[in-house]
Amino acid sequence: MKFEHQFTVPAPRAALWAALQDFPRVASCIPGAEEVRPGEHGDYQGSLRVTIGPMGVTLTGSVTVAQEEAAGLWRMTAQAQDRKVGGGARAIIEAALVEVDSRQTALKITADVQLMGRLGELGQPLIKRKADAIFKEFGENLAKLVSS
Repeated sequence: MKFEHQFTVPAPRAALWAALQDFPRVASCIPGAEEVRPGEHGDYQGSLRVTIGPMGVTLTGSVTVAQEEAAGLWRMTAQAQDRKVGGGARAIIEAALVEVDSRQTALKITADVQLMGRLGELGQPLIKRKADAIFKEFGENLAKLVSS
């Protein structure tokens, strides 16, 4: 499934870029993110607790982050499993920073998400509603983080 979201952060591009360099701090803006810590190979380990429709899941896995500062591109690749539910997810999430003016930066996010196992059996409208809610709350939380 592919998702696209855009929101504006009330901060200069440099301030938003600086915040994105601290992945555990940025991860704290994601609703349901827990226990994000550096891994052994330059990646991060953690879990995401989320309820999608009638199903509560805790996805545990790893995330790698790549960045191209000159282009204002930030990329996160994640893979996680929920052993209880018997499902998992893989995601590639890319964010492009676009300066609106000296005090605002737009963050354009594209996500390509694959759900496997029982998670993949959930309906797309249900998943899209949950993804939209997560991205909206993430944008609000990130704006608060950068402005503090």
